Parts: sequence; structure tokens; C-alpha cells
Amino acid sequence: MVIGEFGCIEQWKGSVMSRVWSRDYAKWLAVFLAYPIAGFLGRLIANPADGFVFAFVTAAVAGAILGVAQWLALDRHVSPALWVGATAVGLGMSFVIVQALGATSNSAAPAIGAVTGLGVGVAQSLVRSDRMPPPAVWIPTMGVAWAIAWVMTTSIGVQASAGWPVVGVSGALVAQLLTGVVLLTMGRRRAQPLFA
Repeated sequence: MVIGEFGCIEQWKGSVMSRVWSRDYAKWLAVFLAYPIAGFLGRLIANPADGFVFAFVTAAVAGAILGVAQWLALDRHVSPALWVGATAVGLGMSFVIVQALGATSNSAAPAIGAVTGLGVGVAQSLVRSDRMPPPAVWIPTMGVAWAIAWVMTTSIGVQASAGWPVVGVSGALVAQLLTGVVLLTMGRRRAQPLFA
């Protein structure tokens, strides 16, 4: 009898957890809608072809917009100024590196994604919330997910040479799907941010 009751309790607990995970995953996945807005506004404000300062501004604006969307999806478990700022600076600096390397063609899509994903991953890991995976997991996850996302984006005809600081809708969906799986499976441990 006790085992039966325990089984019922465990089954109820599992269904609650699956609903929470589904809601959290859906919110993280919805961030893909922010990518086209971020890219458009970043390119509207500055043209990365005009120099490294403009490349930084283009990507930092896009990073700030993505940072806000991610912060909302993370249920605000981290300081908004730190998270948004880290995402903006991480994307801005890494996009300058991409421009300096001359990785601006569709054939360089994996490099664009890997460099910018790693840059954002490192910056976010410095201010991560208790819901984020450890840096040793999050940083490579971002690099791989964004590299795949850039390949997806350029494979449907988006030109990397146009200077977009982030991927398009198709790539954004891929990036959010991949990072969301890692976030939800490994991001439940309690960890303190490096800088608070």
C-alpha cells in the first residue's frame, strides 16, 4: 500500500516537472523571435563594414536585444543589467574578431557562429544565473549551437557578407532548440554568479 501511494506521489511529481520543463523550454524557444529584430536594429544603427567600432556597435545593439529576451525567458533569475550588458559586450567583441579575421562570407558561416557563440557564452558565464549550466558546458554549447545556426541561416540564402550580427529566423530557431535542451537538462543546479 505504501509503495502504491509513493508511486502516485512520484507520478504526480513527474507530471508537474514535465509541465515546468515544457513551459521553461517554450519560453527559451520563443527567444528566436528576438533575433531578426536584433539583427535589423543592429544593422539599422551601424554598418559593420564601416570599421571595427561600427561592427562593435552593430553587434552590441543586437546583443542587448537578445539579452533582454533571454533574461525574460530565464524568469529574471539574474541581474538584468549584468545579463544584458554581458550579452551585448560578448557579441560586440566577438563580432569585431569575426570582422578582423575577414570571416564575412557564407563559407565562413561556421566560424562566424563559433566565434560569436563562444564570445557570448564566455560573457554570459561570468554573470550566469542559478539556472544556467556550468561554464564548461555553456560556453561550448553556445559555440556549437551558433555555428550550426549560421550554417542553417546561410544555407537558405541569407548572405553573411551583408554584415548581419546574428542569424536569421531559421538559424535562431536551431540555436534556441539546441541551447534550450542543454539549459533545461543541465541548468538546474544551484550556482552563484561570478560577479553579483
